[in-house]
Amino acid sequence: MRPYLWFVLLAGLPGAAGCSGPREKTAGSLPTPAEPVTYTENGWSADQRREFYHLPEGSELMPYVLLSNVVSVKTGKPFLEDMERFGFVPDARSATNPHGLPVGITTVHSRDKSLTGLEMTGFNCAACHVGEIAYHGTHLRIDGAPSLINLQAYQVEFRDSLDATLRDPKKLLQLALAIDRQEDAADTPSEAGASGYASDPSVQKGDDVAVTPTADASFHSVSSAAADAASSRGVLNKPSFRERLRTDVALLKARLSYLKNGKLLVDGTEPGPGRVDAFGAARNLLFPANALKMQSPVSFPFIWDVPDTTQQRSAADMKWIHYDGNTNSILERNIGQALGMGAVFDPATYESTLRIANLHRLEVLTHELKAPAWPAGLLGPIDQAKAKAGEQIFNAKCRDCHQGRLYNLLEVGTDPQRANSFGQPVQGRVPFPKAIQPILDGLKARAFADDGIPPAEQAGMDASPVVWRATGQYMARP
Repeated sequence: MRPYLWFVLLAGLPGAAGCSGPREKTAGSLPTPAEPVTYTENGWSADQRREFYHLPEGSELMPYVLLSNVVSVKTGKPFLEDMERFGFVPDARSATNPHGLPVGITTVHSRDKSLTGLEMTGFNCAACHVGEIAYHGTHLRIDGAPSLINLQAYQVEFRDSLDATLRDPKKLLQLALAIDRQEDAADTPSEAGASGYASDPSVQKGDDVAVTPTADASFHSVSSAAADAASSRGVLNKPSFRERLRTDVALLKARLSYLKNGKLLVDGTEPGPGRVDAFGAARNLLFPANALKMQSPVSFPFIWDVPDTTQQRSAADMKWIHYDGNTNSILERNIGQALGMGAVFDPATYESTLRIANLHRLEVLTHELKAPAWPAGLLGPIDQAKAKAGEQIFNAKCRDCHQGRLYNLLEVGTDPQRANSFGQPVQGRVPFPKAIQPILDGLKARAFADDGIPPAEQAGMDASPVVWRATGQYMARP
């Protein structure tokens, strides 16, 4: 297994009203309350909602068999149990969510040629952009609202749990057996029968994991269609248990190496629930020689007003996204998000595990999303007199600024870190946006080619030209 180059650009993309039945608890999913879930009216059908919640974008954080069998070092229980401790929103088992994983966690066959067909878990837009509150025994789901997930707490606990497992030969062997059973191997020994394998050199040296370089030119991928059609049986199911054991241990060590390299976990300002220093993590992972402490965690924004930038063809009609209006390309922004959440790529050829058609589909779904209607049936009717008075105050004091315009930091008078940090130079004196644009351009072009998307179709999937810039200002969103 190889180390992977990854980074986070996690700052701005991602049913009809009604009430579902009681939440379903399934094997491998977190326990959920029995109270019903009410969905705000937002322009999505139930099918669109399910698609958005679990459509894979190319993130391949770890094999599902690993995630579903690791025991938390903090709780002593399966890691997947009670994912709400990290702020994840639970979801029931369905055709788009066969394992009953939380909203925003995906499963898909790997595009990594060395792991072709292995079921991998990852994240998509919904992890950060679906919110939920509880009120008088009912859970109100708000699609497009900020979530309260704590990405750092999640990654730290999983890293520490896997590290503790690899340091203990008995626990490592138990995990390998659990993985082998889940793969339905015919000759998996019992725990007692496997005790002799604890002396295997691969098990004894399970804790020999070092942080490794993030780039690897030996990475190769297969097309999304080829990955979807492949079986995982040849990846983990070697002829003998000892061979499978060594494969599993190598896989576990590679995942831990990947997590230890994660610069989202370095010191600096603690992000906490619902916040992340996305571009700080991007800088540190892409350009470690220019790494900085995390200094500007910001909230996940709501996304029901994200503009459609795909038809921009000149400077006159450009629409900008993010708190500082730093790009007009949602597609490239989401390529960055996928990389940050575990998509793999070769920095020389730009081969990757990205699923670019799905990335575009998630963007299309976002443009269908509308601001949620007030749930009067749950929270009571709006006091129209107060609403009218509030509208007058807003129009007098807020409306004219909140038109998608940029403002100098002195005019805004708030924390300048997010606005100032994005343009900090890397590789000597190269501004960060100038350094990352050719990487994102290259990944996009290769992903289009790998999945056979013709130029005419490509033209409708992104702005032209794509611009990344450092404004040093904040944008007042509508």
